[in-house]
Amino acid sequence: MVTSLGEIKGIGKKVEEKLVEYFGSEEEALEAVLNARISEIGAIPGIGLGKAFQIVKNAYEYVEGVTSSQVLKTEDIEKIYNHLIEIAQSYARTAYARNKMMLYWPLPPSKIEKIKANLARFMDAKEIVQTIGKEKIDEISNLLSVLTPLKKGVVKKKVEGRVILTKSNEAYEEIRTQKVDRYCNTLLLEPGEKIAEYAQGYDLVLYIAHGEDYDSSFDYVENIFTIPSQWTMNDLIPELTIEFYSTNYKVINATCDLAKIINTLPSVKALDEFKSQLDIKILEEVKTLLGLITEEGSVVEGYNAELDRYRAALKKFDTAVLDTQTWLNDEIRRRLSESEAKLGGEQIIRILEAARTDSIEAGSLRSYLPSEVTDTILDCIREAEDRFCKILKLSAKEITWIEGIFPEEILLPIELNRSKTIELENTLRRQYRVKEYIILKEIADKLSKYVDAVRKAVQAVLEFDLFFAVGLFAKDYDLNAPLIQTENIGIGFEGGQNVFLKEMELKGKEKVIPINYVVGDPGLKFDNTNGERIVMLSGANSGGKTMTIQLIAQIAILAQMGFPVPSKKASLSLFEELFYFGKSQGMVSAGALEQNLRRFVAIITNPASKLALFDEVEAMTESGAAAKIIAGILDIMGESRGTCAVFVSHLSEEIIKLTKNKVRVDGISARGLDENMNLIVDRTPRFNYLAKSTPELILQRLYSLSQGEEKEVFRSILEKLGEAK
Repeated sequence: MVTSLGEIKGIGKKVEEKLVEYFGSEEEALEAVLNARISEIGAIPGIGLGKAFQIVKNAYEYVEGVTSSQVLKTEDIEKIYNHLIEIAQSYARTAYARNKMMLYWPLPPSKIEKIKANLARFMDAKEIVQTIGKEKIDEISNLLSVLTPLKKGVVKKKVEGRVILTKSNEAYEEIRTQKVDRYCNTLLLEPGEKIAEYAQGYDLVLYIAHGEDYDSSFDYVENIFTIPSQWTMNDLIPELTIEFYSTNYKVINATCDLAKIINTLPSVKALDEFKSQLDIKILEEVKTLLGLITEEGSVVEGYNAELDRYRAALKKFDTAVLDTQTWLNDEIRRRLSESEAKLGGEQIIRILEAARTDSIEAGSLRSYLPSEVTDTILDCIREAEDRFCKILKLSAKEITWIEGIFPEEILLPIELNRSKTIELENTLRRQYRVKEYIILKEIADKLSKYVDAVRKAVQAVLEFDLFFAVGLFAKDYDLNAPLIQTENIGIGFEGGQNVFLKEMELKGKEKVIPINYVVGDPGLKFDNTNGERIVMLSGANSGGKTMTIQLIAQIAILAQMGFPVPSKKASLSLFEELFYFGKSQGMVSAGALEQNLRRFVAIITNPASKLALFDEVEAMTESGAAAKIIAGILDIMGESRGTCAVFVSHLSEEIIKLTKNKVRVDGISARGLDENMNLIVDRTPRFNYLAKSTPELILQRLYSLSQGEEKEVFRSILEKLGEAK
């Protein structure tokens, strides 16, 4: 049990500080590490994904008491494991699931209960995937692709136009302790200072009462709110709660939709565990509330008509001022041009324009103008006022706000009073922000109650992605649950399909032919076998020997991970160690030969139960010496009751003559060439059968497909083999 970050390898003092600062507490940081929230940890400045994965991996190894290299003992078997993981990861839709997948590796026999639990869980996943059909799979996959771990949702800049006031030193210290001043201006009032005085300088004033005498000076001030001394963060900065939801808007929305779908899927044990993490009623309420805010954290249009009206007025305010002023002056000119007053219309316009430049008093000017002229101008001004109010959709009560914006001077062009328009815009903004605060607070109060349920649900659906991915992998690759037995040692299967060949088949390449095989005594019997633990596999070139032992390795690896395996039926014991030695590329150097021999001896002398697979390792030295070395290894391995081994070799006949213990020899035979000159091979090895390599068939194929001098060369070689047709 891990109780502190410091217990985990790779977490020094600096990394620990970064984790605690980001997650808010050591408890939260530890929970993130133990739940493998690699993407979140990797996003912390100074850590990165590589370091994050290593931290989580170290924690997992510490908790389980098992390292990733404990069972996988060679580079070649690690390559097979890595390729298997990559295929499984390709089905995951989230970085979280792809990262978490790397925390599944082959476990030793001591972890049999965990292996069986994993296996039961992933077979449930396959059952679900097979049941629901392609349309539902696509729907789930599309929603999963939206998911990421939840982000903190930080208010990046101070809330504009808001101030928090208090007369209490105690309340002020609490505000600062809670770091409210990060998000909003906060002030400690001096004795006798009036709260109402701040109403003009700020759009919204929040006053924290703390036992003082009641201040009635702001009873009728719309933008001052009294906050109780036992305040919550939603009372002061509801944007914090809103920001968490808006920052994670798509993730939470997708989680709500996924939860609804998961809740309708067939009931199996593993799925019921996911369902228990999803409070459908709360998530439905969250989805409804989420529909009231935007991804930017504001209230959606259409939710509150009054808020929409103020928002729209502010958006078009500058345009409304300019358009109204332009219309007013154009309309006055038009009407006066058509005027039948004693003075000509154009004369009147010139007088009015000159009056502005010559600074003639408006009152004096009126005495020179016919009454119908002044009436026309005043009528236009009144109409402009009406137009302006309609554009901004001001209510009957709010019409008084435009007082002083339109001048009464008889001048051209008429200009709207700039200071008054600014005052009106500030009034509209104040109304908007007050209304927005009230609504956001209402929404935040509701949403804040559901944060824990949302966090739990998001974590559950991220885990579901891994579950679902393995289910899809198992479905496409026809993976099935093996029988894990503890009485004897061995591995056997019927209808096995090499995963890497199946991968090519799914990409449109040649169809995989299932095979059967057994080594040891896993409880699965085949004719001509008798529980032999040490086996030689002989046979045709390109016949599938490498694919066979690779398949054995795949089944052992996946089974000990707790994954279903690529065979219709499989039975195996769990091995403490898995070895795979791939083909050598030509004769190796003396140093490499020495290294290989040391590794072989280490396998032989280690008492742990093991599965060892060798692919044509005779290339390590000349064939005569190689046959003797392999024969010696086979004899010693045969004496170790905890060892199962398969040697692929073209020297099987020579090696068997040199061995002292009984070693079974199996063979893969080629029966000839088909009409396309491809080898006809019985892919399933024949037990207790020595199969020859088939160079003559390969030469026959090359001879048939070649021309000219090249064809003659192949003919000559075939004649030497006595196979020329």
